[in-house]
Amino acid sequence: MWEAFSDFAGLLVGTALVTSLLLPSGAAIAAFAGRFGMKEFERPDWGAALLLSVAIMPALLSVTARLASVDTAVAVQLLLALLGIPTIRKMERPPLSIVCGLLACTVVVGIELGDFRWDQKLYHATFATDMVKHAATVNSILSWGLPLTDPFVNRPQPAGYYYFFYTVAAVPVRLTMGLVDARAAVGALAVIDGAALLALAALLWQKCKLGPPVSTKIVGLLILLLLCGNLDIIANLPFAFVSHVWPIQIEWWNEQILPWTLSLLWVPHHIMALIAGMFGLLLITEGPGAAAAILGGIAFASCVGASLWVGLGIAFTALIWLVSLVIRHRYRLALTLAAAGCLAGLFLVPQIFDLLHGRSYAGSPIALTVREFYTLDGLVAPGFIRDGLRLMLLPVNYFSEFGILAIGAVFFWRDHRSATKTEAARVLVFAAAAGLLLGTFTRSTAINNDLGWRVMLLPQLAFVIWTTAVIVAGGKQFRMREWLRWPAAMGIVLVIGYADTCYALISARIYPFLAPDVVLVPPVAQNPDVDDELAAAYTWANTHVSRDAILQHNPVSDKRVVDFGLYGRNRVAVADRDATLYGAASADVSARVAAIGPIFTTPLSAAEVRSRASAYGIDVLVVSSADPVWADRHDWVWSRPVLFSSPRVRLIATRALEPGG
Repeated sequence: MWEAFSDFAGLLVGTALVTSLLLPSGAAIAAFAGRFGMKEFERPDWGAALLLSVAIMPALLSVTARLASVDTAVAVQLLLALLGIPTIRKMERPPLSIVCGLLACTVVVGIELGDFRWDQKLYHATFATDMVKHAATVNSILSWGLPLTDPFVNRPQPAGYYYFFYTVAAVPVRLTMGLVDARAAVGALAVIDGAALLALAALLWQKCKLGPPVSTKIVGLLILLLLCGNLDIIANLPFAFVSHVWPIQIEWWNEQILPWTLSLLWVPHHIMALIAGMFGLLLITEGPGAAAAILGGIAFASCVGASLWVGLGIAFTALIWLVSLVIRHRYRLALTLAAAGCLAGLFLVPQIFDLLHGRSYAGSPIALTVREFYTLDGLVAPGFIRDGLRLMLLPVNYFSEFGILAIGAVFFWRDHRSATKTEAARVLVFAAAAGLLLGTFTRSTAINNDLGWRVMLLPQLAFVIWTTAVIVAGGKQFRMREWLRWPAAMGIVLVIGYADTCYALISARIYPFLAPDVVLVPPVAQNPDVDDELAAAYTWANTHVSRDAILQHNPVSDKRVVDFGLYGRNRVAVADRDATLYGAASADVSARVAAIGPIFTTPLSAAEVRSRASAYGIDVLVVSSADPVWADRHDWVWSRPVLFSSPRVRLIATRALEPGG
């Protein structure tokens, strides 16, 4: 249990450190903008400082690290934080409720993302499936800088992946010399993203002018809607009752649109991109000017650099808005928007260069489609009829995935036909339209449909604002009890949404204790006793093995292997079958898996093992009791000297496989 407390303490320290770095930095940027004519930042508040930091720092730090070094980026972060202290001191002390809310968020993130150990067994949360990518990317930046080194495949080309979020996460790890590790830094940014998302929603409410001014009650309602899930649980409960097993990942039955809480835990980099992109648009709605163009352009760069798919949605939104501005003869604002786009492109040149050189393209990364509806697709053959049925059932598809927000959006447009009185309100409509069009008729082709999943964050955000307006309009004066007067069906949908969120969060942690009566479990914690010792082995290797050495585990043990990236710092020849995520060629990954996998699964001579390992520059083999070769006590696993040994894990240097080694 000590490791669990240590992980949680690291998250607390990381959250405090990230907050103390980003908030003053945002305040410094606000002071700069205020001096150059942006009146709304002359007296910035905590929300403005937070949004500015989340929108500006990813691009600023990443470009600095790419052109200079990670240490230079850390120095820039520290300098801005110091410059922002005078502005921070002039702000009113944040309400106790905000501090308590951040602490509560940190506790939830710690419970959901941290390791749980019991009886010398390590139980990963289901979120480890993606956390391995987050942690490995942060550690790659810290070890080898930028351009990004592929953490899943050791190859000479840079990784073709968006890394701006991870540069921000690398700063507290470097500052604390690893006391705050990569997992804690990513968890801390998930907390910060949650706070910034709420600040963005409140700012949108204020600028769209769809109801009374922002108040504690409005903020409370926004929180209630952001915590509400969708209706995925409805499809899962009949499955559970019929099969007598508990589904763990409840998005399996349809093309997913994750609730906000799960997006923050699974993919905080996409949430950061949404915040940066939407805030950049809102900055420009304040009026034309050089300061708006500069800050907006950097925010757009942060958006694309944190998530290419959300960035595509923001770019489409900006294009629609630009056309609208030209049609309405608002040429100065259109020029400001165009200038911001050009500046964003300039900031993104290094990353675009890395993407072009680091990805092996086997076809277009985006394909045309009609949004999938898995239940229907299993019954109808591909073709025109299935596409037509998908279109017809889109309302059902979206109702199940948006839940209460879908109803709120429909009611809003039924009763608010002239809801685009402000420029911000127009932008919100354009963002929802852009997200729905891209998410409905296009998809990404690499591994998962990340485009169709993440671009839906845009309409989700719009639906939150519109649903809030519907609730507020339900009474002459807004009171929290007013929404209880809705028709019973609306209340039922709301309750189902909360049940969905609770089920997803609870199942992510307790599924090991429901086994074997579980299904749809991600490939994590299949061997909790082995995972505990693997974590110890990688922790030992971090201080006893050269950082440049290549440590290789069994790449065919699971579809997604996690321990090497969660706890290790060294490169691997190939991580697993999904190692194409960062742009490695599929044929190369398959060849590596085919060559390296038998080392751990098939009886081979020490000479053959050494030959296969040497072909890919492997320095250390990580063998565990879960690997078939472990069972032969007369083979090389047991007959050769080891670097590290525990009852279930052995680290063996490939040089020990040489004759007389």
